[in-house]
Amino acid sequence: MIVETHHVAKRFGRFEAIEDLSLSVPEGYTCIASGELLPGTNAVSLRDIMELPEGSRVFNFRANQPLRYLAFIVSRFNAVADRTIVLGDDASDPAAPRVEFHLLANPRQIGRGRAVSKPAEDIVRFYTSLMGDAPFPSMTVALIESQVPGGHSPGFLVVVNEPLPTSENIVSWRSDPAWFDGFPEFFLAHELAHQWWGQAVGWKNYHEQWLSEGFAQYFAALYAQKTRGEKTFTDMLRQFRRWSLADSDQGPVHLGYRLGHIKNEPRVFRAVVYNKGAAVLHMLRRLLGDDQFFAGLRAFYEDRKFQKAGTDDLQRAFESLSGRKLDRFFERWIYGTDIPRLTYHVTTQDRSVNVRFEQSAEMIFDVPVTVTLTYTDGRTQDVVVKVTDAQVEQTIPTTGAVRQVQINRDNAALAEFDQR
Repeated sequence: MIVETHHVAKRFGRFEAIEDLSLSVPEGYTCIASGELLPGTNAVSLRDIMELPEGSRVFNFRANQPLRYLAFIVSRFNAVADRTIVLGDDASDPAAPRVEFHLLANPRQIGRGRAVSKPAEDIVRFYTSLMGDAPFPSMTVALIESQVPGGHSPGFLVVVNEPLPTSENIVSWRSDPAWFDGFPEFFLAHELAHQWWGQAVGWKNYHEQWLSEGFAQYFAALYAQKTRGEKTFTDMLRQFRRWSLADSDQGPVHLGYRLGHIKNEPRVFRAVVYNKGAAVLHMLRRLLGDDQFFAGLRAFYEDRKFQKAGTDDLQRAFESLSGRKLDRFFERWIYGTDIPRLTYHVTTQDRSVNVRFEQSAEMIFDVPVTVTLTYTDGRTQDVVVKVTDAQVEQTIPTTGAVRQVQINRDNAALAEFDQR
């Protein structure tokens, strides 16, 4: 195999960088790479400058967007899907943005490829609707055989590892922080999210990996909520919380890939950077409200697109949109390791429920907590109480006789709870 790269153009300033990648692969193989596949007439062919082995094929790719790095994969791929995804509400609008979508699979993964083709397209549409655009004009999804599930997501290219049903390693993965029963599209959704978080918006150093992995984890959960409903979403939140509470004492989110390094336990990294990072985003969303949260995400994305970012950039975007200081929130949840312990007391009256939360005044956390009221007729009502002080008390008006009051039933708050 022969690989050649060269700059076509590069301009410093507000983002112009064009890179060409040419590859020659053996007969019977094909390849995918960072960039859009070009017709041979549109790029310099390796055949023009060197003698290639008999039967080899040349592929030329061009990336018109800045990339963190160039990547390619060579395998015996079969094409499963090739289509244009029209983004936006009006598919007939010729000016509507488009993404060229391709899906390839190893021979024994073709059936799986057909099954995930439509979900992959739906995921691209959903993430675009949240962020306002798709960062790259084409996306290629490749399904490859592997002993364990997972994937990798360079710019333009998403690789998803698909174990065969007979793989012995699947059983051991069922106890991993990144395994979610009832959501078979998880790895696909997670890796596609990296086109936005990790690639379009990069991370400055290993301390900031949660801006990639925590965000991809949370966006996958948002897609699960949209397509599989609240139960699947709540199940994911429960797993985020369980692993966060179990492993937070191993180090802060900000420690990045060094988490679990001394004991050679990679699950700690996934528990804290992936799952706790996602849980922190959900708590921030509940603290600010949906409008400010998603507006802040879009502002952060637009400001740091095709650049490297840090937690300080994210905090600044949310503070600008919300008009509130978030130093304590990020200090506790991203740079710290403690998990708060909240005590609560519930008083049920004729037309209201009063709930009071208390936490240590020596280290106050910002914790939005869901209080769930279940009425005698079976109806439920969720109210988010924002616990942001040593003592917080809230009276919730009721619309009937209350049978039960539950605290954090949705597992969305990273806290231990004691009832008084």
